[in-house]
Amino acid sequence: MPILLLLLAGAAALLPAQTVPKRFIIDSHIHYEAKPDFFDRLTKIYRARNAMACVNGFYKDLGVIRRAAAANPDVVIPYGRINLDDTTALREIDEFAAAGFKGIKMHSPRHNWDDPQYFPLYERLLHHKLLALFHTGIASHSRGVQFTSMERMRPSHLDTLSRAFPALVIQGAHLGNPWYEEAAEAARWAPRLYFDLTGSTLIKKAKNLSVFREYLWWEGPQLHSSPEAVPAFEKIVFGTDEPPENLDIVLGRYEAMLNACEVPEAIRKKVYGETMARWLGIKVR
Repeated sequence: MPILLLLLAGAAALLPAQTVPKRFIIDSHIHYEAKPDFFDRLTKIYRARNAMACVNGFYKDLGVIRRAAAANPDVVIPYGRINLDDTTALREIDEFAAAGFKGIKMHSPRHNWDDPQYFPLYERLLHHKLLALFHTGIASHSRGVQFTSMERMRPSHLDTLSRAFPALVIQGAHLGNPWYEEAAEAARWAPRLYFDLTGSTLIKKAKNLSVFREYLWWEGPQLHSSPEAVPAFEKIVFGTDEPPENLDIVLGRYEAMLNACEVPEAIRKKVYGETMARWLGIKVR
């Protein structure tokens, strides 16, 4: 068996299916693949696990994602994706919103996420009550993007946005990898700022998963936090950022981390789906 398959099998083995409590799941971070069978694969796998998926795609993908959401409302939550530096970005936000999309993914800006020139776009997201999903931290070089860097996408920039737009629900991807403490501290003070743990982090930290108790250290409101602060692990939401077939593998990574950090079941339910359901107006089932 190839090494990669062995690794994937090992990750899945972290969490035998029969030991997992039945939970409602929302995958808050998954990208549309332009393959004819993508939604067939997704709906088959996710429906069997009582899971929904926030599937994001570019404007050219609007039609296929909208149709999939209409045909599978129990699984597919439509998200758009924009490039903040495109002159068409405002119009695209409006059209995604008119099509019933629930959130917008953003990646690879030419300027910092909190550059004021982007504020009209964030105002439009807030106007349409769209959830804002930002990439944070290191990014692949394979996309051929020339005018960005991980520095443009530091999680600290989301602290600025949470102050400028306190009603905007913001999700940062990857817990700011490698700026984990920065991401956690920003979330501690901002009531509507959350992070997912997609990407390489739970693989990189697999031998020391309890370290997340150091990043996510607070119990709730206290002298040195927002009066609206919630227990730290409630600021994490589930996502995969991987193909549909890897859902169980990523669930295993999350569960191993939550086990290592002794996170109670009531908070795990929020991580896996209840928090996203509240912000997206979805009934927990």
